[in-house]
Amino acid sequence: MRLSIMNRAALVIALVAAVLATWLPGALAQVLPAYTAKAAMLNIGEDPERPGAEIFHIAYTMDGADPATRPVTFVWNGGPGGASIFLHMSAIGPKTIVTAGDGTFPAVPARLETNPDSWIAFTDLVFIDPVGTGFSRTLPGPDGALRDPQPYYATMADLDSLAQFIRQWLTVNNRWGSPKAIAGESYGGMRVAALLRIPAENYAINLNRAVMISPELNVNITFDSYSLLWPMTQIPTQAAIASVHGRGGFGTDAAALQAAEAYALNDYLTGIAALGRMTPEQKTAFHARLSEVIGIEPGLIARNNGRIGQVLYAGSLLADRGLVLDRYDGGQATDNPKPQEEGIGVLDRSLTVLSGILLSPFMDYVRTDLGYASDCAYIPLNMALNAAFDRTSTVGTPDDVGIALAQNTDLKVLVVHGAYDTVTPYFQSRFVLEQATRAKGARERLFFGTYRGGHMFYLRTGSRAEFARDVRGFFEAGQ
Repeated sequence: MRLSIMNRAALVIALVAAVLATWLPGALAQVLPAYTAKAAMLNIGEDPERPGAEIFHIAYTMDGADPATRPVTFVWNGGPGGASIFLHMSAIGPKTIVTAGDGTFPAVPARLETNPDSWIAFTDLVFIDPVGTGFSRTLPGPDGALRDPQPYYATMADLDSLAQFIRQWLTVNNRWGSPKAIAGESYGGMRVAALLRIPAENYAINLNRAVMISPELNVNITFDSYSLLWPMTQIPTQAAIASVHGRGGFGTDAAALQAAEAYALNDYLTGIAALGRMTPEQKTAFHARLSEVIGIEPGLIARNNGRIGQVLYAGSLLADRGLVLDRYDGGQATDNPKPQEEGIGVLDRSLTVLSGILLSPFMDYVRTDLGYASDCAYIPLNMALNAAFDRTSTVGTPDDVGIALAQNTDLKVLVVHGAYDTVTPYFQSRFVLEQATRAKGARERLFFGTYRGGHMFYLRTGSRAEFARDVRGFFEAGQ
């Protein structure tokens, strides 16, 4: 078929775009759409006339978009006790910290630049800081004193406060008619699992999309001398980490992950279940093969009954080099200050250092660019809240995801992980969610992604760009 001049030009542009997308990840998104950014407080409570708390949030809305077709995505981090600064300033928002792009942290003070992979290209964004994080706090009671925040430090109260915020924001901003999505990381992923049902069942809010980022799901998987499921689901992650450091036999690409999954589900699972009945020769062969896969010496594997926990793995894999792994990103290793303690695993820099890297440029950005000033301290990570949080709840389970997909046929769910994260291993999420999603047509609306990197895989610019492209396709498919 002969192309018109306009069609030929469009084809050339499309081909150039495809080449650039292949060789320069994120390059096509350097120029973000025009948007409005607003930092503000929003009161929440069961009774709007008597709100109990105020939620700090930053909203990005594309200028001139049709609210009937433009999605809005509500975003939070986890902890509990984490503000949304992590996803906001290093993954999803229009601004991000300048890094080397390989997952390592920049020197402080860090600087901000335009994020070429911001989701603002395909959805409006509302970053939410739950009560007790960021600037969010309780409001004064009838006596004029600030209310006790402890009632918000519980699973159901926390979830209801987020659902109330979503309802109130939709009302204040006239966005009830927009497609609606939620996204959360780590414990925030468990919030997503629970909020796939709670807004619909209690607040009449039906969701279109949900993204669970390195989720910590509420599932009864324990690690002890008799465990099968927990150590089995760690094997692909440990195999990938070992390969990164030149100590594993599978490699780190997609085919290698699949090979490690097949080993975990077959040879490893059946072997560890039958370990107590093996002959000494069979045990030796089992331990030797596992050593080849995960890079740990056979004697240590034998002493731990074929089950290597995340702390022991972090302290042991590179112990002969005097290094300890970051449990949140096993691809990163640092000098071990106490090498005499096997399995120290204390240098989780992704958790302990990143808050300070992000906070300085974030505070300048909020006050200078967004014009929001507060005398209160911004709390990126509230460990006291985390310690006081009541987790005794049965929500946020894989079954919640399966039930929500069965109930809401407009809903699609994307679950993503970093391949080198031992804290929330990707294969664990995949295994339990595949088991829980059984309703007709539901499995076809559940998607998975695994990227190079750890818990915060988006600190690697290549993974962040790939993630953004995948999420954009996930949002736009079927619209």
